[in-house]
Amino acid sequence: MKTKKAIEYRAFPYGKIATIPEGSSVQPATNIPEGGYWVLPWSGMDEKTESWGRNYGFHVRADEVEHEN
Repeated sequence: MKTKKAIEYRAFPYGKIATIPEGSSVQPATNIPEGGYWVLPWSGMDEKTESWGRNYGFHVRADEVEHEN
């Protein structure tokens, strides 16, 4: 599974955190009630983005993910 398109990831109150590239790999978010997916690390992440991913994660909705057949 992967993201359908590039996603501008924002978090209140910080604003834009990163742009998740189209085609980034994801895994199901089974640890939270709303479900969705966690985006896995992608190539080209800078240190600040990697740190956000390790500490908070990048959560996306199911409609932002394409399921491979």
